[in-house]
Amino acid sequence: MSLDVQVITPSQVIWDAPCDELILPSKDGLLGILSGHASLVTFVTVGVLRIRFQQVWIPVFVMGGLAEVEYDRVVILVNDACRGDAIDVQQAQHALEKAQDRLTKPLNDKERWRVEQCLKQAEAELSAAREFPQPLKISLPEVRAGGRSQASQSAFNMLRHL
Repeated sequence: MSLDVQVITPSQVIWDAPCDELILPSKDGLLGILSGHASLVTFVTVGVLRIRFQQVWIPVFVMGGLAEVEYDRVVILVNDACRGDAIDVQQAQHALEKAQDRLTKPLNDKERWRVEQCLKQAEAELSAAREFPQPLKISLPEVRAGGRSQASQSAFNMLRHL
C-alpha cells in the first residue's frame, strides 16, 4: 500500500502524489511514516523531508509547519518548501558560510538565535540539494501554484487537534 502525500506552502503545492514512505523532520527528531501509521498531528521543523517515490528518495527542503497523518493520507503544511533539484548548491553553500562566519562574531541573544536559524536553514537547503539523485530516471509530479481547497480543510482539522 502507499501513502497519499501533499506538501503545501501558502503559495504552491510542492508535492501531491502517492509515495511508499516518508521521513519527516519533526520537533522530536526524524519521524518515519509508512502505510498504516497511527494518526497524529506534529510540528514540522526546518529540515529535509525525504519522500520515497518509485524506489527513489526525493529530498524536499521544508521551513517548518504542521503535518497530519490520518489513515494513509499525510498533509504537510509548511511556511516554505523546495525540492532539492530547485535549490542552487552554490547559493546554499554561500548562505551556510555566511551564517557560520556571523556566529564567530559577538552577538546578543536575539541575533545569535536568528543566525542559528539561518545556519539551520542553509544546512538543510544544502543537504536537500546535494542529496537529490542525479541523473533522475523517473518523472516527478509537477509543482503547482494554488490548488489548496482540500488542504485548507485539512489545515482546519489539524488545528482542531492542537
